[in-house]
Amino acid sequence: MKSSLVLFFFLVSLAVLGQDWCDPAQRNASIGNGGFIVKGSSVGCLLFDVNVEKTVGENAQYIYDYKGGDPTKAPYAATATTSHRYTKLGKYTILQLVSTGGTGAIACRVVEAVTAPNYKVQVCSDRKVVVTIADDSTTKGYESFLVNFGGGVYLPVSKANSPYIISYAYPTNANAATISVTGIAPGNIPLTCKKDTNVILNTSTATGVSIRKVTTRPDGTVDVLVRGSAGIKADIQIDEGATGTFRNTGQSATTNDTTTVTIRAINAAQNAYCFRLSTNDVCDNTTTTSSVVCATSLEVVAQNQQNVLTWKEYPQAASFQNYRVNLNGTPSPVVTNRTTTTQTDRGVTCGNQYCYQVTVTLAGGVESVSQLRCVQAISSNIPSKITSAVASVLEDEQKVEVRIINPPDSGASPSRFKTIFLRAENGSNNYQEVGVANNQLTFIDPTANPNAQSYCYKVQYENSCGNRSQPSEPFCSIHLYSKSNSSVDWTVDSPFLAPVRLYQLEIIDENGNPKYQIDLSGNTNFDPSSYNPDQQLFKYRILAYPEGIPGILSYSNYFVFVKGALVFIPDAFSPNKDNVNDFFAAQGQFVNTSRLIVYNRWGEVLFESEDAIKKGWDGMLNDQPAPEGSYVYRVEIKDLLGKNFVKIGTFLLAR
Repeated sequence: MKSSLVLFFFLVSLAVLGQDWCDPAQRNASIGNGGFIVKGSSVGCLLFDVNVEKTVGENAQYIYDYKGGDPTKAPYAATATTSHRYTKLGKYTILQLVSTGGTGAIACRVVEAVTAPNYKVQVCSDRKVVVTIADDSTTKGYESFLVNFGGGVYLPVSKANSPYIISYAYPTNANAATISVTGIAPGNIPLTCKKDTNVILNTSTATGVSIRKVTTRPDGTVDVLVRGSAGIKADIQIDEGATGTFRNTGQSATTNDTTTVTIRAINAAQNAYCFRLSTNDVCDNTTTTSSVVCATSLEVVAQNQQNVLTWKEYPQAASFQNYRVNLNGTPSPVVTNRTTTTQTDRGVTCGNQYCYQVTVTLAGGVESVSQLRCVQAISSNIPSKITSAVASVLEDEQKVEVRIINPPDSGASPSRFKTIFLRAENGSNNYQEVGVANNQLTFIDPTANPNAQSYCYKVQYENSCGNRSQPSEPFCSIHLYSKSNSSVDWTVDSPFLAPVRLYQLEIIDENGNPKYQIDLSGNTNFDPSSYNPDQQLFKYRILAYPEGIPGILSYSNYFVFVKGALVFIPDAFSPNKDNVNDFFAAQGQFVNTSRLIVYNRWGEVLFESEDAIKKGWDGMLNDQPAPEGSYVYRVEIKDLLGKNFVKIGTFLLAR
């Protein structure tokens, strides 16, 4: 107890000598030196347990976190305990207070509580990794490091230079690894504090990073399809004007997949642009560049009946294989000559839209694709005049059908066209448009009445570019009618754009079916009585055949020709029983029923008969011969078609 009191009062007397008792410059030279050791390493992992052992003096007390100032005052509290646990990262000063030979002495030692070093692992291609150890507070207490790559592989890392980096390439059968870093404390003492990092190795190679496709957009910007690799940053570089000088675009790819990167603020339609990838593998700290792929731009100009395609010669001769032009998605044969920069599409239809793309195929299946260019085909060709057409009356509808037999010989557009139909009436030469048919050569005239008259037509052809032919020569529907009671007649104008070779008169039976056809050569009238004089009603139609156009004919309208009933009434008779003109009776043709009434001059009925033809008046009146003189008759007749009419007149009775 006496020694402790001596030490305490001695220390109090020393307090005025200086503020930092561990600094020799601030200590009195008369103060003795104590002594102690730190068992084990003076650097340790948190939680860090420190054990000290006195080597000099008696009655040792310790302050385990001395920071200067008077150790006899707060916040300090010396303790005789020889062990202490540090729970926070950092360097700590241990101050020993002892007595030697009845006087006080001190000793100081510095220890450091550390944690596992901070580091990062970067996975690169070819199963390589890079470990970078941070130069921060977690590594201050270490003199060097030991990196455990797994599989018994430990590699040291010196602190000679910052940053502290080491790389390692795993064998080809490795796909994953666990990596840790431990620190080496002063005295070459390895510590056990560490952090494990589990990684999936990248089995891809840097050579797999490449440009697979370059596509020019319609606005001149470019899509670059990049096949990347994890762990490798692929910077997209551009060469404007294909001069061989590349600069970074500021865009890159790092994923292990194909990625489309759009290069904006350029116009590949106006200038040449080439692209490549610049890759930096941090594991090897090497930079490589990929093959160069240049953008392709296409121009298309619509000319008369053809579209002309032009593009620039592909600048990279070594990788070029061929050109291929796509028309509406259908590829044309490949062109292997790199200097070929134009192609003409002559298989175009005026007015149709055509879309083209040029694809340049390069080595390894790489492609450079132009923008899609679309144009509408044009033509200045005017269709030739139509020379083959027919006007005919439709059998059921009794409407005039106008039909072009053959389209124009030149300037025609078989896929899209118009036919224009012009009509004149009543023999005039004033042709007006009455119909337009799209993609059709036939027109049914809705306002024509072929039973009333003939209609003359001209036709025009309009191709898909809107160019019209000259109107054709006129051709007219056949109108069948009757000029007199004894004939049927039809118009003489040809229904074809050719002369009529033959007319046929078609006779229709009572059921509406064709019964006979009579060839009439070039005649344009017919006498019905020459065919069947005992028939009162006839239904006809004319069939016309053109000169030099086989298989074509034209029909007229139907026409019904009716003969009137014929009735003959004598103006005198002589009933003297000489068998000559002994009866007053009517004679007739096409008569169905007849009634005869005979009157005297005062209007009295003298005789009536229900058959004026078969039963006439015999001149008898009340069984006595009627007197000679004039009499009046009335004959009421119904013909075979049911038509009624009456004949009244006078006749003379003479004996």
